[in-house]
Amino acid sequence: MKRLLRTLITLAVLGTGSVLSLALYYMASGEIQTQLRQQVEQVHEHVSERFKVFDELLAYDERQIQAHAHHTLPIITQVLTKEPFDPIFWSPDKLQKMAEEYQVDGIYVIDRSTTVVATNFLPDIGFELGTINDDFRRYLNDFFGSGRLEVDRINVSSKTGLITIYAYFSPEGSDYIYEISYDVKKYLSRNRSTRYMNFIFGDFFTEITSTSQLLKQIDIYLINNYSAFPFLQNGQPIDLETLPDIPEHTVVKQDAGDIIYFLSRADLNRSRLHSADYLVIRTAFDLSPFEMLIQKMLSISTLVIVAVLFLAYVLIANLFDRWIMQRIHRIIQALEHTAEGDFSDSIPVNRQDELGLIANHINKMSRRLANREQQLREAQEHLEKRVEERTQDLRAEVDARRKAESKLIEMATTDPLTGVLNRRAFSDQAQREVSRAFRYHRSLTVILLDLDHFKEINDTYGHLYGDKVLVRTAELINTCLRSIDSHSRHGGEEFLVLLPETTEDEALLLAERLRETLESASLETENGTIHITASFGVASWKAGEHSVQAAINRADKALYKAKQLGRNRVVLYHPEVENSTSS
Repeated sequence: MKRLLRTLITLAVLGTGSVLSLALYYMASGEIQTQLRQQVEQVHEHVSERFKVFDELLAYDERQIQAHAHHTLPIITQVLTKEPFDPIFWSPDKLQKMAEEYQVDGIYVIDRSTTVVATNFLPDIGFELGTINDDFRRYLNDFFGSGRLEVDRINVSSKTGLITIYAYFSPEGSDYIYEISYDVKKYLSRNRSTRYMNFIFGDFFTEITSTSQLLKQIDIYLINNYSAFPFLQNGQPIDLETLPDIPEHTVVKQDAGDIIYFLSRADLNRSRLHSADYLVIRTAFDLSPFEMLIQKMLSISTLVIVAVLFLAYVLIANLFDRWIMQRIHRIIQALEHTAEGDFSDSIPVNRQDELGLIANHINKMSRRLANREQQLREAQEHLEKRVEERTQDLRAEVDARRKAESKLIEMATTDPLTGVLNRRAFSDQAQREVSRAFRYHRSLTVILLDLDHFKEINDTYGHLYGDKVLVRTAELINTCLRSIDSHSRHGGEEFLVLLPETTEDEALLLAERLRETLESASLETENGTIHITASFGVASWKAGEHSVQAAINRADKALYKAKQLGRNRVVLYHPEVENSTSS
């Protein structure tokens, strides 16, 4: 009987242990898959959300590059098309000098076959852009001769993997597209700190890996028919042939031993890239800790089986149920609760035998698992809070820096009283206009005006109203100028106006209009009405002069002549004016 009982007990314990082990294994595997799936979905969602924040962080710099491209690309195109375009004439060295002059990184010329026929970037010579993807080919074909100028989003070069912004322009009826490019990291490195660059193109995304022991790496790739280049600094290129088809709003799994890759799509939140089909987020998870946990649980199950078999051969059959079966059932119940994630079930230990030791270990294991789960939860909450604080700090820093830069530029370039350009800013603007007039053989004219009897205004009405007269004069001058014109406060009551692409006759008409505008204006005070008049001198810049100062000197002599003739009038400089003022 004892032999039979022992045999039955052995078979029962072995069967129970086997079933328990398999149940634990499948339950643990199922729970692992569920937890892993949830983690993957959360990680990919967090990366997508961070990519939107990343996109907004770079929006200000993109707008600066776009503004530069809208200003610079037509000028470059005008230089390239001054004569019928010839790719042989425009060598890479010439284009490189032009790129340095206009502060761009790349200049490209694309013909009707979407082939790069001229560029300062040698690897792209002969590259057919239409092979990147079908949408980009259709976009380029519709662009030829359209007269449009468009700036692409932040992109990744299909040849080098550099993060780049491209701008395209095709004059009306043209058989070419003229393109310029900006290396975004190089641009940002001139305006941002190295710590900011490393964070925005690396740690901003990769620090998510610290939220999970299983998550080992995060990569973001730009995908088209030609290449799959990494968007982050620490990413590695992947072969397009190994990239599976990834439907939208779906996470695709790739097994590679203990390491499992998950891939999903991500799109920019403001517009679609011309030269890219989509972006791919790839995460790498290491499941070896879970495998070790399963092995430990199986090992514990084996220990339970061995302990129960040993006691079965020692104890008599009538004590088997009370001493063993009930306790085994209790242990099984606790293990099931543990497998289900309930770590609060503690097994009572009445005897310090093998089953008691197993119960103690299971209780310790449950407490450790509960503590570990609590620690992971607290760590995750701490990291999420830290990320939120870091993001808020970055936004505040960007806003503060932008406001400070705007204020500094305003203080450095404008007159504090009238708000117009100061002499230094006007000098810089005038030098640029002189260079442009010299290069394109354009006319350039200056008007120098001086308020009549300004000292009497200060003496009669006080300096407060004298300042108001200066402010009012600056406002009236501004209403008469074009957007390309500029003016500054040249002295105490003198104002200087710079008129690009304006002949002397046109400048005389404008000066007369300014004179009439000032003459019709007035300023009411407690002591009477102040009438504003001014004397004007007009002179033109002469080809060959390296600055506008000579023209200003001539305008000053004409102004002096206007004062001699009785003020409130306009005088154009000519040699007779100089002779008369000298005498």
